[in-house]
Amino acid sequence: MLFCAARRRVTLKEKRNAIRTFSVAAALAVCGVLCPQPRALAVQALPGSTWGQVTYQTDKLIGAGTMGTLNQGIDWVTLPGDITFNTFAEFDYRFRSGNHAFYNMYGPFLGMELRKSIFHLGAGYYWQRYPGINDTSNGMEFYLSWFQGWDLKTRLPGGIQNSLKVKGLSGSTWGRAGYQTDELVGAGAMGYVNQGIDWFTLPGQITFNTYVEFYYRFRSGNHDFYNAYGPTIGLEFQKSVFRLGAGYYWERYPGINDTSNGLRFYLTWFQDWDLKRTK
Repeated sequence: MLFCAARRRVTLKEKRNAIRTFSVAAALAVCGVLCPQPRALAVQALPGSTWGQVTYQTDKLIGAGTMGTLNQGIDWVTLPGDITFNTFAEFDYRFRSGNHAFYNMYGPFLGMELRKSIFHLGAGYYWQRYPGINDTSNGMEFYLSWFQGWDLKTRLPGGIQNSLKVKGLSGSTWGRAGYQTDELVGAGAMGYVNQGIDWFTLPGQITFNTYVEFYYRFRSGNHDFYNAYGPTIGLEFQKSVFRLGAGYYWERYPGINDTSNGLRFYLTWFQDWDLKRTK
């Protein structure tokens, strides 16, 4: 049975106030991304990226699903402390076949952020459509995100590196903590920590990797079939921007006091670019 939690409806006045608050930033993002730039206005970069995933889980609690994002931004200036000021336009989507009422979502996002090292601190205005409940969530979002990748093999002493008959010990962590003013979602955080082994390279420059991973996803609003955490043990084939893999997962859903265990099959991709460099 799908759980449909009651929530406070955001009034038209509140939405208008939020739009006024963010109007300057939204205009800056729209003009920055979509409008031709004057010759005299020199921007540092035009970075963009796309990430996506298609999955199937054997436990029917989740089923089949897909999620992803498409982002295009402008790096305007580097502030003291090597902090980059960026504005962007983004489109996000998230769908699955099982227990999807408060999960399935899509919509655009206009924002600005400060970037330093592995961290992105930002704010933006979002329009999110929830087809499973025939409702829309609009408002401000404030967030902090981070990403860090590594290869532990390169950090080992030379003698140990030479004795290891593997290509690498690749790992990464990604996370995002945020707050949305519309109470349908509220405050939340999600992310993962992954450590793997690159065993060998197959013909066609395909890397065979095995890994262990811990994943978490939480939010304060309508969270029963959303909040989840747990480990995964898997393997994948990596080539260029693509990852094709499978793994066994253990996911705990605290909101419904239930556990989802089973096999997950997936295809993921990530590609970034700088349009200024391609001109």
